[in-house]
Amino acid sequence: MSTSTEDNDYKQLYESAINKVEQLQHELNQLKKMIFGVRQERFIPADKNQLALDIPTEQSAAVCNVLDAKKVTYVKVVKQDATQSRDSRHTIPSHLRREDVIIDPDHIPAGSKHIGTTETEVLEYKPAEIYVVRYIRNKYLLPSADETSSKIIVGTLPTLPVAKSMMGPGLLAQLVVEKICDHLPVHRQQQRLERDGIKLPYSTLSDGFAKTAALITPIYRALVTEVLNADYLQADETVCLEVT
Repeated sequence: MSTSTEDNDYKQLYESAINKVEQLQHELNQLKKMIFGVRQERFIPADKNQLALDIPTEQSAAVCNVLDAKKVTYVKVVKQDATQSRDSRHTIPSHLRREDVIIDPDHIPAGSKHIGTTETEVLEYKPAEIYVVRYIRNKYLLPSADETSSKIIVGTLPTLPVAKSMMGPGLLAQLVVEKICDHLPVHRQQQRLERDGIKLPYSTLSDGFAKTAALITPIYRALVTEVLNADYLQADETVCLEVT
């Protein structure tokens, strides 16, 4: 007899669980329809003439009592490092040269004792300097046995990157870096030089850039060989002038 009673209890419990699952599935479908449905179908008000679904809710308590639920709360504690508390976005690199400016209070009473300093670092910038290098080559007159003949020697002029050009290697290198790395057009470079009182024609700057590029042709050839030896190549369609 007890076995029959236990079977009835399990049957009722099973039916209650099935009803609860159906109720929750219905609520889930309605929620999905409200959230993911088309705009016209969202938040449809209830119709007074619509009969309620015959889904028992009083038996849901019996299902909840089948297993005791235990709520577990996890609290994640992150230990903050003292070094991370500082704002690292404004850290000044340590390799930069430091220029110290010592500042004392306006009035230091007699008998005051120095106890320390307070440091504040500010980034500064010194504009690039355009200057002229004069190669002064001394000339000498060599002594001779007879006074009728004479020989003059003069210091050798260093080899410049661009022959017969008034632009030195430092200026040429700066122009190349600005054009290639900073994408600064030649006419913008021309305007920047004019602000410093240097007027160079556009053709002079372009010619200096082209001849400087010709100096690294061996490196260019080596890179071409290295790229062509690869198994997979990628390229764009940017038109480039190859220096031959």
